[in-house]
Amino acid sequence: MKHLSLFFLFLTSICCYSQRIQSISFEGLKKTKSDYVEQFLTISAGDRLDSTLLFMNKQRLANLEMFADVDFAVLQEGGGVAVVFQCKEVYTLLPIFSFGGIEENFWIQAGASEVNLGGRGNKITSYYQYYDRSSFAAHLTFDRIRKSNWGVNINLIKWSTLEPLFFDNHTVEYEYDNYTIGLDLIRHLNFNDRIQIGGAFFTEDYMKFTEGMFEGAPEKVSKQKALAKVILIHNRIDYHYFYLDGWHNQLNIESVHSFDEDPNFYIVFNDVKRFIRMGAKGNLAARLRLGLSRNQESPFAPFVLDSYLNIRGVGNRVDRGTGAIILNAEYRHAFIERANVAIQGVIFSDSGSWRNPGGDFSDFSNDENFVLFAGGGFRFIHKKFYNAILRIDYGFNLQEPAVNGFVLGIGQYF
Repeated sequence: MKHLSLFFLFLTSICCYSQRIQSISFEGLKKTKSDYVEQFLTISAGDRLDSTLLFMNKQRLANLEMFADVDFAVLQEGGGVAVVFQCKEVYTLLPIFSFGGIEENFWIQAGASEVNLGGRGNKITSYYQYYDRSSFAAHLTFDRIRKSNWGVNINLIKWSTLEPLFFDNHTVEYEYDNYTIGLDLIRHLNFNDRIQIGGAFFTEDYMKFTEGMFEGAPEKVSKQKALAKVILIHNRIDYHYFYLDGWHNQLNIESVHSFDEDPNFYIVFNDVKRFIRMGAKGNLAARLRLGLSRNQESPFAPFVLDSYLNIRGVGNRVDRGTGAIILNAEYRHAFIERANVAIQGVIFSDSGSWRNPGGDFSDFSNDENFVLFAGGGFRFIHKKFYNAILRIDYGFNLQEPAVNGFVLGIGQYF
């Protein structure tokens, strides 16, 4: 299809050189509003035909979450040309149902998500999760209010888990409850960059789960806190169905103020992702996370070593730190691809190092804090639904092969 478009546009450019665009229209829009899509174009009626701009705008539309793919046609119209963008919408109202399991741990999530609410790119997600204990979350995003460059995020969360905390080489399990209400203001600087400034109020409750465990651990901790954050996002990923090419960077800066005697807490982390198309069926992907937080000796350190977050197969919240360096890399290959479905095979390597609470930067080079896992898995993909990817991975420790596990989920790992 791409080669046909190039050939057709080449012929059209010869015939229609210097002609102006008389009209721009869209085919295939069922749910999405045409005036919403128009705001992302950099061409308009009256402009001269430019093949470079046409392909750039085609890719812009394909990068929106409501389309699987976009093509275009250039037609003669009056004394100029008409540009028609042919859009393949995906289903964006989806049930959420996922589960995963590693040794002595099981989680399940059920709910619903809509990423094109009202046909204008707004998002709403609500789900129930059981991960040791019951949690609930609801997120609402108005991405571009009245087609402006401003938007808002609203978050309501009740997060409950069974958290292993670490006291002088002793592991103590706590029932953890977090109640959060948050609001973010979004400013789109351009098509690729945006900034989010927001805050939240939340309470954290820790209740000792097992009696008779390490006596140095408190029975109960309860805290009220306020969070302020700034998030900077630069997104230059091009999408073609489930294939990705380009890079994405997200910088999070957060400060937490406690309403009791605890000192203020900060956390800064940066995620950079790189995707490279490898031939017709391959995709190379990598993610690097660098993070630091206030370096105090505390069992509540924010960076967690966990199968679902960063190291596949390592286990359930195995360790914590006040700094993290994590590199995930994988190669994805689609060995089956049909009109509506595809199956990818994946080989991966996950590695990372942590700074101990109260430690120093030399902890990152300490062999005891470094983990290296490798493994493989599969992705079962439905191309007509947004992010409809069932993920199954098996990872094992290259230093201790007996440490291993399966990790299941929805969507790519990163």
